[in-house]
Amino acid sequence: MHARPSIIRIALLLALLTLLAVGCSSGPTAEAVEPTEEAPPTEIPVEPTPTRTPVPAEAVNVTPVPPAVEESALVGIRRRGELRVGVLFNYLPLAGLAENGEVQGYEAALARHIAERWGVDITFVQVTRQTGLPMLFDGEVDMLAAAMPHRRELEQYVEFTNTTFSGGYAVLVRADTAEQGLGILGNGAVAAVGEDAVEVLEQQAERLGFQPAVQRYDSLTAAVQALADIQVNSVVARREQLMLPDQSSDGFALLEELLLQEPYAFVVRRGDVALRDLLNLTIQDIIAAGELGNIFSTSFYGLPADVLPEWVGEPSFTFENFPAELPQGPSVFERIQRGEPLRVAGLELAEEYGRFDSQAIYDGYSRAVVNEMARRWGVSVEELPQTAGQAGLDRLLAGEADLVVGLRSDLGLVGQVALSDAYYTRGLRLIHLEDVNVLSVLDLEVKPSVATTPVDESQAIIEDNNYAPRVTVMESFEEAYEGLLSRAYYAVVGDEYALMLMAQEDDTIEVDERLYRPQEFVMGLPRHDPDFLSLVNFTLQDMYQDGTLDELRRQYFGPYQPPDTELEPLQMEVWPGDGSYLGIGQYSP
Repeated sequence: MHARPSIIRIALLLALLTLLAVGCSSGPTAEAVEPTEEAPPTEIPVEPTPTRTPVPAEAVNVTPVPPAVEESALVGIRRRGELRVGVLFNYLPLAGLAENGEVQGYEAALARHIAERWGVDITFVQVTRQTGLPMLFDGEVDMLAAAMPHRRELEQYVEFTNTTFSGGYAVLVRADTAEQGLGILGNGAVAAVGEDAVEVLEQQAERLGFQPAVQRYDSLTAAVQALADIQVNSVVARREQLMLPDQSSDGFALLEELLLQEPYAFVVRRGDVALRDLLNLTIQDIIAAGELGNIFSTSFYGLPADVLPEWVGEPSFTFENFPAELPQGPSVFERIQRGEPLRVAGLELAEEYGRFDSQAIYDGYSRAVVNEMARRWGVSVEELPQTAGQAGLDRLLAGEADLVVGLRSDLGLVGQVALSDAYYTRGLRLIHLEDVNVLSVLDLEVKPSVATTPVDESQAIIEDNNYAPRVTVMESFEEAYEGLLSRAYYAVVGDEYALMLMAQEDDTIEVDERLYRPQEFVMGLPRHDPDFLSLVNFTLQDMYQDGTLDELRRQYFGPYQPPDTELEPLQMEVWPGDGSYLGIGQYSP
């Protein structure tokens, strides 16, 4: 593993986090819910904030910070029956104190739901931008729900959960100009709230190809008033600030497209993958239960909720039996540093794929992505034979593979392997004979019938849409194809690219353009190797940003799109910041 950061690096990191999270001078004004950080009233039933003196930058000390995690915080949570959560007391709508002393806001409400599912009490502990990380490292809190942006630099110090809120810099406009989108930034004066917003605006202007006429404001209230008075045509500030009631009222519109994405997540100590994974599992449970939308809407004054990815499958663990032991094993990251081959599992590697076997398409794409990652790291690729499906996971768990490609974001995998960012999506489609009205087919309760295959969740399409046709389960796509042409049934539901191969085989077959139940596909990695997980995710994000992933997707998936349609662009969350390759390889585009 690479050396742990020194105290001076921690000090610099804390300073950086302060600037990134609230800006040099762009924090909300008193009118916009960002008062100066003060100790809470004495009657507030929360733990007091410890007195701390920030470590000065000149105080050089080579002592490793933070200390290595020897035990998951999950052990202490179970023993105490209490979850201790570090929150900001002055950053609504994410977290803040109500007049009655209750901690409110989106992150606080989500943390409460987590504690309820675990059957434990929750204690909110006040943290500040300066004290949050040290208190986490010292074990004074189990996790941080403190408007923590998921930045690359921070991955060296902490573990992030999956994203809970899409933060970043957003644009507020008058409602009658919203149709211009981000293009409005090049059509007049722009109010940037704080020096950090000015810098973001200038950086993104080059990317978007416009020259903004920037006017800096230190007060969000003043900037919004200038917008109302038509002195400026837009306001750039942090998204959560612009979602406050005064800014989200009639006459204004908040553009959906962010000027800069900066996702927020909960944070635990570096290496505490047990607590990280259990938090992710519980958040997914909250999403599946339909509760996250209510939490969001309540916290953000009725605004529609962010759409967070929903994983498939059933969880393998509960709070009571989730393994708290921290996994151990050899470091893949260190192997890559030494230039050793990347051992890849999950490819079918068939000598000859079936007639309608879409696995050939997925294998080709996954192989191309992995080869490009390895090229950027300066290592070769070793493909492990006969490792499709469970065999690949077994090789990974045995330490014989470094990663497994083509896995679904499956709840059943949580607690077994670490999962990368999604690098492609696939879903289900429907095909039918050209002289058949497919909606009439689906609406008939008895016949004609619809064919599906055992490997797909095709029945879910019917259930999701309240259709009631007679369903025939076929053993293979070949059998489904022959039955369709013989009119044994009039439609087939299944894997989108398998069906596209059928449609290309016979021009009497039409493809329904609707994509049902799109699912994200990821890579599986060892849980004990957070450096390798960071390396994979950073590289995938870089490949997304420079267009490589979309180029490969067009090459492998593009020829199999429904007629007169184009491949939808990949949507990937990007964590801003530095440290993209953690010192690995000599990257050249």
